[in-house]
Amino acid sequence: MRVLIYNQKGGCGKTTTAINLGAALARLGDRTVTLVDLDPQTHLTAALGRRAGRPTWTVTQWLAGVPGSALPVSERLFLVPGDCDAHDTRPVANPLSGRDGIVLVDAPPVWNDTVGRLMAECDVILTPLEPDFFGMQGFNRLLHTMKQHGVPWARLRILVCRYVDRLMIHREVRERLGQLFKKEALLPVAIRNSVRLAEAPGFGLHIFDHAPGSTGASDYEAAASILLGEWLAVPDGKSLGSIGSGDDDKEDHDEEGGCAPIRGPVAQRSSGLDRGIATR
Repeated sequence: MRVLIYNQKGGCGKTTTAINLGAALARLGDRTVTLVDLDPQTHLTAALGRRAGRPTWTVTQWLAGVPGSALPVSERLFLVPGDCDAHDTRPVANPLSGRDGIVLVDAPPVWNDTVGRLMAECDVILTPLEPDFFGMQGFNRLLHTMKQHGVPWARLRILVCRYVDRLMIHREVRERLGQLFKKEALLPVAIRNSVRLAEAPGFGLHIFDHAPGSTGASDYEAAASILLGEWLAVPDGKSLGSIGSGDDDKEDHDEEGGCAPIRGPVAQRSSGLDRGIATR
């Protein structure tokens, strides 16, 4: 399974998801999980206690197909460290082709040729989304970008992050996403807001080593179980994104590639979700 963790909005939980979803997948199965730090900020590398610095083999060499060894993080979990001196015109071979196990790529919140190449090769585009107006604006840009570059929305999986059930705006966004997308697209688990998830990177640990009994650990384990089960159920020769894809959800989206406008009681609230989702 090859997963690109991507959203065109920063600060929505991409790196937190890469670390902890990867750790959960490694714990659940017998397959190796490789985390790839594509973001020049190298937060994934730093959060796992590895200084970006100038290692001899980084994501730049990984992209170019140069042989090298990923760094061990924990049992069955490995890291391709980031490159803080990376540029957008790095040579890209086919780094995802023919790889065994599970690969999670933590991408920067920008569009460039490298992101485009990896998106085309991935089985799943996993989008962490903070359930508010700005989160929906960034998500809407992602939908437009995917359509513009011919990437089917069937590959999209949405993971609501930093969720607080007592906040009406969070409940409304989650409910509306469920109405707009087929059940395969919106993961039925939300990652609840957790101070333990925020603490863990400061110790260079994933959540299962830092606070295994926390809500963050249970939420990411549930999300990993869902994705792993979906992947294992795919028939040979099929991609994960082809299951339940239908006609690209045409009935649920507008012709420009954005989501259909919100109507009804939710649209009448002052939350402004209508503008956040349907912006062109």
